[in-house]
Amino acid sequence: MDKKKLIVVENAIKEIARRDGVTVEYVKMQMKIAMINGLRSADPSVKSFWDNISREGKIPTPEELIIHTSELVKKPKSHE
Repeated sequence: MDKKKLIVVENAIKEIARRDGVTVEYVKMQMKIAMINGLRSADPSVKSFWDNISREGKIPTPEELIIHTSELVKKPKSHE
């Protein structure tokens, strides 16, 4: 995982925790709960999204999800 991107993501999670008055661990736990719900989806397009996330383990971490999603947002859309 790109160390610079990881630092940016960790800082974003810290900022969310600070803004909401909760711990970083709480933010990550809430993200994991949402991710588990997404990972369990039977929808083929949702499954494809999760399958395309680069990860070190079997299940992506919140940090890996944020990095993947931010890269999707940055990609220019092709004109069909």
